[in-house]
Amino acid sequence: MADDDEAPRFKDFDARLRRMRNDAGLGRSESEPESRRPSVGGAGVQVGIELVAGVIGGGLIGYALDRWLGTWPICFLVMFFLGAAAGMLNAYRHIRRWSEMPEERSQDR
Repeated sequence: MADDDEAPRFKDFDARLRRMRNDAGLGRSESEPESRRPSVGGAGVQVGIELVAGVIGGGLIGYALDRWLGTWPICFLVMFFLGAAAGMLNAYRHIRRWSEMPEERSQDR
């Protein structure tokens, strides 16, 4: 069986790779879950999505309310700016959470 022969080699390779990462200071903290480590590119995309989604969501809700109530620009403008504010708040929270990550890692070492 080929699978039985290859398994010890992969385990040995994984152990050597883990040891080399730890020696280089690139090892992962066992207490830190994988989902808490965002990449820089991923964080930027997430911030952009938060901003755009807030503006579009608020605008659509305001437009729907205006169509339903017959008050064209009032609800649209109010909900547009509320959506923009909510998007900025969510983006700020995401950036703040992301920027605190390196400080937490440096305190663990």
